[in-house]
Amino acid sequence: MRTTEIELVTYSIEDKKDQNENYYQVATTNFSEETEDGLPATTVDISERCTGRFIRIDTDDSLLFTTLEDQEELDVHEAGQLLRATSWKPLKSPADKDWIKIKQTEEEEWLDSLKVPKEWLASDTSSVNLLSNPSSPVKSKVNPSKSDQPEKSEGGRSGWFLLSNHRQGLARGVAMTLNRNVSSFTSYIDLEPPSDTKDPVMDTLPDLLPGEMVISQADRVCVYSTHAGGMTSGQTGALFVTTLKLSFKLHVEKDAPRSNKLLGDTDITLSSIQAVYEILGDTGEKRKKLPLGSNVSNKIDGIFVLCKNFRFLRFSFKFAGVDTGRNITNALLHHSRPKKNELLFAFEHSLNENLHNQYGTVWEDVRRESECPNMRVSRANDTWQVSISLPQQFVVPAHVTDEAVSLVSGLCLGTRPPVWVWGNKVGGAVFIQPTLNVSPSPSVDHMFEDFYRTKKRVTIDVDQSFPSHTQLEDSFISVLELHCMDGEKEAEEKDKSYFSSLESTGWLTSVGSALRLAGQVADQMTIGKTVVLREGEGRSSSILIASLAQLLVCEDFRTRAGFEGLIQSNWVSLGFQFSKSHTLSNLSSKMSNLNPTFLLFLDCVHQMSLQFPSKLEFLPQYLMDVWDTTLLPVFDTFIFDSEHDRAVARSSPEIPLQLHSAWDWVKQFTSPQIEKWDNPLYGVPLRPPRSSSMEPSDLSMIMERQVHPTFPESKKFLPVSGEIINLSVWHQLFHRSVPFLSTTNTWTEKLTDLRREAKASVTTMMNTTKRPGVNHKNNHNIPHPQETR
Repeated sequence: MRTTEIELVTYSIEDKKDQNENYYQVATTNFSEETEDGLPATTVDISERCTGRFIRIDTDDSLLFTTLEDQEELDVHEAGQLLRATSWKPLKSPADKDWIKIKQTEEEEWLDSLKVPKEWLASDTSSVNLLSNPSSPVKSKVNPSKSDQPEKSEGGRSGWFLLSNHRQGLARGVAMTLNRNVSSFTSYIDLEPPSDTKDPVMDTLPDLLPGEMVISQADRVCVYSTHAGGMTSGQTGALFVTTLKLSFKLHVEKDAPRSNKLLGDTDITLSSIQAVYEILGDTGEKRKKLPLGSNVSNKIDGIFVLCKNFRFLRFSFKFAGVDTGRNITNALLHHSRPKKNELLFAFEHSLNENLHNQYGTVWEDVRRESECPNMRVSRANDTWQVSISLPQQFVVPAHVTDEAVSLVSGLCLGTRPPVWVWGNKVGGAVFIQPTLNVSPSPSVDHMFEDFYRTKKRVTIDVDQSFPSHTQLEDSFISVLELHCMDGEKEAEEKDKSYFSSLESTGWLTSVGSALRLAGQVADQMTIGKTVVLREGEGRSSSILIASLAQLLVCEDFRTRAGFEGLIQSNWVSLGFQFSKSHTLSNLSSKMSNLNPTFLLFLDCVHQMSLQFPSKLEFLPQYLMDVWDTTLLPVFDTFIFDSEHDRAVARSSPEIPLQLHSAWDWVKQFTSPQIEKWDNPLYGVPLRPPRSSSMEPSDLSMIMERQVHPTFPESKKFLPVSGEIINLSVWHQLFHRSVPFLSTTNTWTEKLTDLRREAKASVTTMMNTTKRPGVNHKNNHNIPHPQETR
């Protein structure tokens, strides 16, 4: 029996005579309010003259009303008691005043838990007067004659009874409903204090990973989406906030296969949440941004959740419980930004599989594969005595001793010495060097000249040539808000000034700057020069430029395995701050913004795939899944700021981290999904679908012009363009959650299938043809050093 389905009615009735010897009744009803002495307060007194039409009901038993059915009229006994041959279920009131019974029924145990005051119990008088009325479920025979009525005497009656409320909805709060009869009414009181309220038992359950727990939940929640034509559709289900994600489960599940083994299509990880907005107004057009880490006390009817991976969801709590919206919102605001990394889900779960670290970077292998001469692996940081942001091993010039590494590191920010990233056979190399933390002087310059020992050194100041972190953060927020549109009306407003708004974000400008700098580095490196990228602590934009340059000069990095190795060595091993940059945790009291440097890198690779469709082994969808994975705190790859932090977490005596690499894709996707990442045009000679900015169009009618086509196969590196006119907006990612802007992929998939068939035919022909050996490490036949200028 649920207490919220029972109405407790309390009353007190007194029989009195007026001066004409006519009986009348005074009815008093007690509500849930209490007086200073803790007893129910008398709030309403109703006095009316008795019409003579009344019946007496024996209330030694309380009344538990069930389904009401019409009954035949019954005789009134001389004692004035009515035989209750109705569908009313009698509930025995406690006979003793101390509420002590040897064995109680289920109803009596429930009554005992209510702690009903003794003043509400029936008095010694065995009957009470309830005036009959036309709406009463009890049929009685009316005696109009006064002489037929039993003799009465003045006295008082009080008592209570229970009313089953299955057909009238639940009584909530201290709500009061009056049901006036002749001289009485009914009040409803909340029998459960708010502090004891428990979540209802839900039929829909979330899909949980091992170690994942539910923090808050709500049923009868609606999720809305706007489709083409302005039509808004909604689906109802249950909403859960867990230690990993915000999960929405439909009441009627679809049979469509899931796009991810770990997350449903309507699941978003807490780490991916960028902002939470309260939806205001009936139309839901107004939003109020709620600060993460704060707490709301008002009622929440709906929320709009915006994610860092350009996904968004809109929920309505109008059909849910009163406090469910507020509870869900507070859980999101509190758990989206944990105070420390140890509170991320990766520390609480286990995928129950063999643990391994096969994806870690071995810098000796990287040096050997590059075939770069005069380099060696230094172990000066074996116990992180030089810098905790660098790995234990890194590559430096062969003549530099470990003692010299320690001396030079003291001159740079973060005590990070210059580190080698990549090189080629002719001696070209790329170094990342932090800015100085000391004043420039001839002695400092001499130390760095002795460190590099080459006259072919070119230094690029990335801080001066590339947007700052603050500019990138503002650019990301602007492009995120520009492309996440919840309705066609909002889309129409943004469409009026879309291109000017896109330009003001500065996103494509940053992409072009990165590609141009990477082209300069690749050009200098292929002619045997040493390029030094100088920036801050050497943990952000310099890694971006170096990684893009490696993609331009080395074909191996354009495969999926090589690309993952590039991210692992340059970004993970060299200390890009994934946790801090992607705001996975918030160590300070001030909320920080997302630094989109890694997303910018992925977008630059996306631009390469468009300018050179046959030069990357993977399609842009793979890049989107990589970005989603960086915000999935199930794997350890992207949740730390350095290898030192990972080692500390792994050896923690309290919560030792179990390593799970993000590159083990079978944990997230099926084999057919992974195969769809493959680019069928990869390896097929294909001219880029663009002309040089200095050449006229291929369709122009200029006579006797000399066309100089640019074939990537004849270049030592991919001649990528950073000009805005040659860049494209990544609509596939930016508009991924806008249904009315999404295009059908049917013909795209058919074209891809045809390309795969063509690729199979080309591969078969190429395998039957002998070709001379090519050095794929640098994408060209390396000339002899004497042949270079």
